[in-house]
Amino acid sequence: MENSDLTILRVQDPPKEKIKPLNPILPQPPSLLLMISPIRTGKSTIISNLLLNSQFYGPDYFDEVFCISPTIYNDATSRFLRKSFSCHDEYTDELVRGIIQGQEAFDDNLQDRPEIALVLDDIIGQIRRESYLNHLASRFRHYGIKLLLMSSQNYRSVSPVIRSNCTSMIIGSPFPNNKELGKIAEEIGDQFGGADNFLKIYHTATPEKYDFLYLDLQSNPPIAYHNFESIVAYGGQKADVETPLGAVTPGKASLNQSATPEIKSS
Repeated sequence: MENSDLTILRVQDPPKEKIKPLNPILPQPPSLLLMISPIRTGKSTIISNLLLNSQFYGPDYFDEVFCISPTIYNDATSRFLRKSFSCHDEYTDELVRGIIQGQEAFDDNLQDRPEIALVLDDIIGQIRRESYLNHLASRFRHYGIKLLLMSSQNYRSVSPVIRSNCTSMIIGSPFPNNKELGKIAEEIGDQFGGADNFLKIYHTATPEKYDFLYLDLQSNPPIAYHNFESIVAYGGQKADVETPLGAVTPGKASLNQSATPEIKSS
């Protein structure tokens, strides 16, 4: 009889493994992604791609996805989100606390705790300044929230606590309110060579309608992108706008918003 290894091994939980590696261009979990995008600039299309397009996170990356948006039931672009995830059209602190309490139930067994995404789309007008979201913005990592996505049409409507804790940002275009854009430049421009240089970066990244400036604020130096496709600047240093990310990193996360994305519900 051939010798075989019959050593009794210790029983242990296998590590959680994702079905596919995440494109390094995207916000890396745990991440607070803040989207500032005026009306009719393709915000819902971006969110749908992030959560349903397999080139991005896709429908299987997170164990659970919760979407809260006042337009979730009447926005045609969001119809696949409604079919795939737990969706609500009204924000309340109690609703979000309930989600967090569900996560806290796994405190004694973190291995089995779901890794979730929480999307809060255009709900800033529904919340109070002392909202539970301010607590969540600084503590979301502790609750197994791998992606906390908050969006607003107005930057100044977002609380300073949320703004200071965001790890990445998307700024849509066209941006009709120069004061709002100036406020963003004033607050984070120092990371990109000053407010004036930040505005130049923004306009370089958004030459066409539906383009957006994507900021990776976790990198050192922070990186500014044209959409999810090309690097515009490293901090305050301009980069080659035409350099495709596909040549730098495995896989290319691209988004063409000129038409409705070809996303199908599973």
